[in-house]
Amino acid sequence: MNIASPDFLAKVQDKRADDRAEDAWIPSSCALCYGSCSILAHRVNGVVVKIEGNPDSSIGKGRLCGKGVSGLMCHYDPNRLRVPLRRTNPKKGIDEDPGWKEITWEEALEEIATVLKRVRAEDPRKLLIQRTTTVTASRIPFQTFGAAFGTPNISTSGGGLHCGNGAHLISGIMHASWSIVPDFQYCNYAMYFGASKGHGAGHASNSNMALAADARARGMKVVVVDPFCNFAAAKATEWVPLKVGTDAALALAMCQVMVNELRIYDAPYLQAKTNAPYLIGPEGRYVLEPGSPRPLVWDGEKREARPFSDVPAANMALEGEFEANGVKCRPAFALLREHLKKFTPEWAQSVCTVPAANIRRLAKEFATEARIGSTIVVEGVTLPYRPVAAVAFRGNQGHINSVYNFFAVDLLNQLVGAADVVGACLGFAPASLGHPETQRPRYFPKAGPDGLMTVGTWMGYHYPYPPERPRMPQKMGLQDLFSIGMTSPFLDATDREAMWEKFDLPYRPEVLINFGANLLLSIANRRPVEASLAKYKFMVSFDLYLTETSNFADIVLPDCSYLQSWDSRSMMPFILAHPAGMGDWSWPIRQPVLPPEGEQRRFNEVLLDLADRIGMRADVNAAMNASLNLQAPYRLEGDRRYSYQEICDIDLKCHFGEAHGLAWFKKHGVMTWKKKPEEVYWRPFLDVRVPIYWEFLLGIGEEVAAIAEPRGLPIRREFYQPLPDFIPCRSHCCTAPGFDLYAFYYRDTVHTNSYTLENPWLDEAAKLDPFSYTVAIHAQAGRKKDLADGDLVWIETESGKKVKGRVRLTEAIHPEGLAIAACAGHWGDGMPVAKGKGVGFNALLDLDWEHVSPVNLNLDLCVRVKVTKAEAVS
Repeated sequence: MNIASPDFLAKVQDKRADDRAEDAWIPSSCALCYGSCSILAHRVNGVVVKIEGNPDSSIGKGRLCGKGVSGLMCHYDPNRLRVPLRRTNPKKGIDEDPGWKEITWEEALEEIATVLKRVRAEDPRKLLIQRTTTVTASRIPFQTFGAAFGTPNISTSGGGLHCGNGAHLISGIMHASWSIVPDFQYCNYAMYFGASKGHGAGHASNSNMALAADARARGMKVVVVDPFCNFAAAKATEWVPLKVGTDAALALAMCQVMVNELRIYDAPYLQAKTNAPYLIGPEGRYVLEPGSPRPLVWDGEKREARPFSDVPAANMALEGEFEANGVKCRPAFALLREHLKKFTPEWAQSVCTVPAANIRRLAKEFATEARIGSTIVVEGVTLPYRPVAAVAFRGNQGHINSVYNFFAVDLLNQLVGAADVVGACLGFAPASLGHPETQRPRYFPKAGPDGLMTVGTWMGYHYPYPPERPRMPQKMGLQDLFSIGMTSPFLDATDREAMWEKFDLPYRPEVLINFGANLLLSIANRRPVEASLAKYKFMVSFDLYLTETSNFADIVLPDCSYLQSWDSRSMMPFILAHPAGMGDWSWPIRQPVLPPEGEQRRFNEVLLDLADRIGMRADVNAAMNASLNLQAPYRLEGDRRYSYQEICDIDLKCHFGEAHGLAWFKKHGVMTWKKKPEEVYWRPFLDVRVPIYWEFLLGIGEEVAAIAEPRGLPIRREFYQPLPDFIPCRSHCCTAPGFDLYAFYYRDTVHTNSYTLENPWLDEAAKLDPFSYTVAIHAQAGRKKDLADGDLVWIETESGKKVKGRVRLTEAIHPEGLAIAACAGHWGDGMPVAKGKGVGFNALLDLDWEHVSPVNLNLDLCVRVKVTKAEAVS
């Protein structure tokens, strides 16, 4: 070759460029939990050596938790999958070796496409798509694939049944959001019921950690109600230990003290922003304007019943007995007030073990600190000021009484008007004016015909209100019958076939596409899940590692990690990532910091390839237009083929303008703009109401029962009453001798689901924590059983489920409690760092109709157990 030729010179220049040391910081976003914090990855000579928070983003503000910092250890794990695998052993089971054989991508995709073509032609509902909240963090690609395919069976595991069937439901109905948190910047008194907002994993956790710390330094009092004094309680002003699953008893007793003993409540808020003045007839239903869906209220000035929308709020009666439409009726608030009288602090003490005097003190502190009637000026806008918040999450609602546990806690906020105003209990991002240049994404809660707030699909998961009418189920999870249920147990329950037969489900599941979910660890005891997985005719799993669940697959595909992936909506929906309160909006992207290794491929590109092979690209494009809310001229066209990178570019340009497409975001990482008071504190600006009286539950219950009971499934009507009550968990009803402790699990801030137990840095941190991998029991209870720290014990339920673990005695737990951290218990060889670590709490859980809420399908996550030394059990 001529040394002066252009080709030779180009090769020399490329070689010189390779020799120069690369030192780059690439903006992207984390996926070690669904907080999706903005990050900067430091890449040196093609190797990521450090991950930090991105200071240009409100999602983290330059901070990063231990999980986020350790993300590079997940990526560089030598146990990562790098080639597609096909099983050779047709028999599936926990103890079966799949006999993996390496295959090419062409072989894998053709086999998958052939199966999916057949199923789509026969009945697309036979396909179930299952995902986790981590590993494959983005939900848009698989949701649009499922919608285009035609299956309604799209589910989430990982958090799954252990996440928020109650929390998300109540937060949606009452706060137009996925979850709730104190307004850390202005709140003076926060009560946490089984929640770690600002102290653990989850929604905007990293951002909230700093906000919570600043609030405590400012003087905010934090009262934590929890059986275990762990992450939140250890940093609280006061820890209130209570019996597992009895949060509603405490909250309702506090409401009783506030309303009937102290007579402190925000009447103007109740009149204007709730259905408290709606007239309720003798059957417990609204009294409606004849021929109209508008509920009536009593107009105190005109002394007559009139439609709520025709009466000034200040004239609406909250008390009294009236006649309207020829029937006797009372305002909903009057019924609530009467209902609360039975929840005395003395009664609550007998249930939850919190002393009656403490209950009265807490109620008085909360009601007084609410400063009812006060205002404050924020950025020139005068707004209601209610600096108290009662918040709850997984611990509070992880029970069969999930709905009422959470509803009772939020009722504390509603009674004093501390809902989505300054200092109060805030939803995550319920309202947005959009970016100043484009006004996108723009959304606000709206009122329905009955005046109550409706929440649309922007919330990301579910229409909490108005609920769909129950009907004969077409979904595997029966959510169309139990229409305010979210994640369902009936995909894997021991009695799923019996339930499907009762309701004449017209098909059976045949194909499962799994996106990183480890169902055998994350739901309940592994035997019913094993049985359900073994019945699929075909299963494909996108995974980073070979997990206990992927060993049931027919084909395993090596996915890319978040450091290798594209996503234009890594923080979507807003509700999972943004800290509540004033500050900035931020829209980050996820971009590849490193290339795929071996034969790894990005799952979203694989789905588009499969769509083309199946012949449904036009359907995927249409579903993508709807899911991303793409507007002309940025809508995807017909059956045109787009790469996922192109779709990300289109999405960004649609929302932020032609100049702010993927090229701009690759350089800057995040788009940030200021929040406005009317977005954060939206409630005073909007004419919407929320229900303190859940009248709709009566109708839902009647319709569910009308379908279910003729088919032999009794429906417990006490779960469908319009006012919150205390319903004992099954664990409260266990009377077998020796079963004297209430076992529960809690989220360890070191770990996310079962995924991060494989991370060696996080495993090392967990080993340093005395509780992450042990069983916490009260010291006195342990000594009565002749137990000492480090003893190996069996933990057994009344139904014979049992796990083994090592004891850690502590004073920092309720005397009747037994606490187990994280989603541990790996036994497979594909994640050797995780194998054998911690205690698999979920193995104690029964998975059937008797252990779920008949109103929202929440699995009961507490169990009564007996503890014996391992040596004493054969």
